[in-house]
Amino acid sequence: MTANLTPSLRLNGALVLFAALGVSGVFAEENAVATQCFTTAETRDKISGQKLGDPFVSMRAAETRVKGEALNARLCRKGDNFIYEISLVRQDGRVVKLLYDAATGQALSLRKSD
Repeated sequence: MTANLTPSLRLNGALVLFAALGVSGVFAEENAVATQCFTTAETRDKISGQKLGDPFVSMRAAETRVKGEALNARLCRKGDNFIYEISLVRQDGRVVKLLYDAATGQALSLRKSD
């Protein structure tokens, strides 16, 4: 389809496309919320200092939800919220990550890792 376009039209079309991508990239960066994950020692301090729930309770809930085995959990901060990111291996061998609100224990999302 581009074979019928003159070189200047192809160049102008490419510039418009790159400009659109650049602008949308800026908006995506502004809406992105930074995530910071903590070490084991920092996690212990945050759990007691912020009165967060027991990560093992969230791990057991995650195991039940996906019918899998929890591999690990880590505490992260996303914006103003603390979350547990729990990695599990399902019965079919796939690895998935579930996010739980560390304060309430409520499931937030499921992400496939493969």
